[in-house]
Amino acid sequence: MIDNKIYNIRANELNNIRQEAETMGAYLVEIQGEETQSWDDYLDKIEVAFRFPNEWRVTIDGYIDWMQDLAWLEQDSYILLIHDYPQFLIQALETRKMVMEIFDNVILPWWQTDVEKYCIDGKAKSFNIYLVS
Repeated sequence: MIDNKIYNIRANELNNIRQEAETMGAYLVEIQGEETQSWDDYLDKIEVAFRFPNEWRVTIDGYIDWMQDLAWLEQDSYILLIHDYPQFLIQALETRKMVMEIFDNVILPWWQTDVEKYCIDGKAKSFNIYLVS
């Protein structure tokens, strides 16, 4: 069974995660925490990194929809690394809390089991997040 989670790791563990991603053929996204200080900063990075098909600014609901689709990437697993997590959205702590809650309560469970329940031919996929300090 797939067990999607958010992990806290140290920088010295990054090589292991990158090797795991390469071995698994995972789609690896890395964003820099210190460069991400607002919801707009975060969306700019996520839209580019996950190659959202449309270029217009998405809402929170739109963001969730895209993150629960990702069909255009044609991958069986995803890894998101957030470098310097203590600096990630440091100027917008409520936004950081919201982003992590969306992952923990909506996106990760979706890819773990819900996609099989609610999508025709839906397939569970590994999606893990690593918060690097």
